[in-house]
Amino acid sequence: MRVVNTASIPAIESLKADERTLLGLFRDIRKHEELSAFLPEACRLSLRWVRLAPGQPSRPRQLPGKGMLVITEGSGEVIGGSVRRVQAGDAVLVPPGGLEGLMGGAPDGLSAISIHFEGEDARWDTPCLCATAAPGGAPSDRAESPLDRLVEENEAHAREFAGSPLMQLIRSERALGDDVKRRMLGALQIWSNAFQKVLCARVVFESHPAAIKIAERHLAEEVGHNRRLARMHGPSSSPSWDRGIAAASSWFIERMGSASTEERTVLIHFVIERCADILLSAAQQIFPDSDYFATHAEVDAEHFRLGYELLKSLPGLDIAPLRGALIEGWQMMNLICQRISDIAERGCGAAAALPAPDVAAGDIPRGLAALSMAPAAE
Repeated sequence: MRVVNTASIPAIESLKADERTLLGLFRDIRKHEELSAFLPEACRLSLRWVRLAPGQPSRPRQLPGKGMLVITEGSGEVIGGSVRRVQAGDAVLVPPGGLEGLMGGAPDGLSAISIHFEGEDARWDTPCLCATAAPGGAPSDRAESPLDRLVEENEAHAREFAGSPLMQLIRSERALGDDVKRRMLGALQIWSNAFQKVLCARVVFESHPAAIKIAERHLAEEVGHNRRLARMHGPSSSPSWDRGIAAASSWFIERMGSASTEERTVLIHFVIERCADILLSAAQQIFPDSDYFATHAEVDAEHFRLGYELLKSLPGLDIAPLRGALIEGWQMMNLICQRISDIAERGCGAAAALPAPDVAAGDIPRGLAALSMAPAAE
């Protein structure tokens, strides 16, 4: 593995073209001898955007080809023969097999573009160079803690959510329609209002000293964000209420009272904040002038880190109930986001035909067994 800083690539600062001078700073990767030799002459690419909070690890996966990791923001460490510190502007040349490990550094973690060079058989779903190892994959030289495995399971849920109907809608041209955007904001407003209550309930029921500090800080940073969202669509909101979103939101509020400190941390920082990070970052594309979405894109990764560090500091973690909370939490967020998608596309009259859990398999989250997901009401 080699690390090359892009500052070593010859720079082009001006260019004459048709009597016009184009100013800026450009670096042609092909002008760097080592990078040029590493890059294939012709290939298909699998591209992934990677963001890791400080101390958040990403574990290895064996891949057939080589690739490159371009650090765009922050800093961290890559493992491959030896630990190497990397920072914004570095390009990590990854040999066939992928990285042995990648971790976000203090204080801001890192963001990067993962580039996997493929042949003609390249697929859009080719794994990231630093993707989680699949069961039965090549073992890592570094010990993996139960908490790290929980983080990886959370990322698996996050990747599934990234392909959900709501995310597909946001990435489509349909999302640019004024009616779709208006209805999407209205449905999102219902959840945003409920989330304020979730955070307040967490503060009320939390008893662990470190968790109380984090809960109070989180509430202080989020308070009023629902009002900021409301200003985007004026005093009237359509829909103003929806049975499906309200029921699933109430489940989170109830769990703040019945869950343990560890379970609350998983639900808030792993599930809700990770879901929001994906959703609200993507929504910036259709609401580019909104400070609401831009603000969340900046802070949600930090909120995930707060939860991770808290769990890491707690001795004797029992992962089994945390895994249960993780699964249930993602089920409920998927229900909420499915309903937001339905309303945005078809309006408030769309039947709230939320996916029915498999009762025989025990898929119904606690607190929802008696709730009926009937059509929405405004």
